[in-house]
Amino acid sequence: MLQLVGAIIVLLAAKLMYDIIREQIRVSKEKKPKGGEVIDLSQNWIDINNLPYRKRDQLLNAREMMVYHAVQEMIGNSPYVVLPKVRLADIIQLSADAANRQEHAQRVKERSVDLLVCQYPDLTPVLALQVEPPSADGKRKSRGDRFVRQSLQAAGIPAVMINPNQLPDSEEILRLLSGETAEA
Repeated sequence: MLQLVGAIIVLLAAKLMYDIIREQIRVSKEKKPKGGEVIDLSQNWIDINNLPYRKRDQLLNAREMMVYHAVQEMIGNSPYVVLPKVRLADIIQLSADAANRQEHAQRVKERSVDLLVCQYPDLTPVLALQVEPPSADGKRKSRGDRFVRQSLQAAGIPAVMINPNQLPDSEEILRLLSGETAEA
């Protein structure tokens, strides 16, 4: 009889251990979100009355601001308007027959142009201007700039890199706006 009670206790202990190990394996196999904790706004997991955002001091940095004012002055009373920090996805769109649509859409969504010159009043994009970065971080940014230039070129919008220390003259900018090919 004692042997039977001992066998039952051993079986219960084995079953308990089996259940514990099985639960740990199940928990470890559950998919966890990549990239950190997911915030579900629908469940109000965050306090929407106390969000961690603040206004930027300026929309453009000093180099971009210098080019913006110079280009704005150059185009004067012509039928053009200069728009700062425009997302590439708001300027160009994927062709209907594009392969790998999601990948191309994501790449375009992540990029922007420093300044976009549009025809007024319909805001048709005419010329994209990228401000050359300072030489210290130029190599890293140049890959992204190359993608932006190639994308704009594929869409038929000229793109020009501008060095704030060597601004083109107003005739050069107006020539670019009229569609004549010339380098800035």
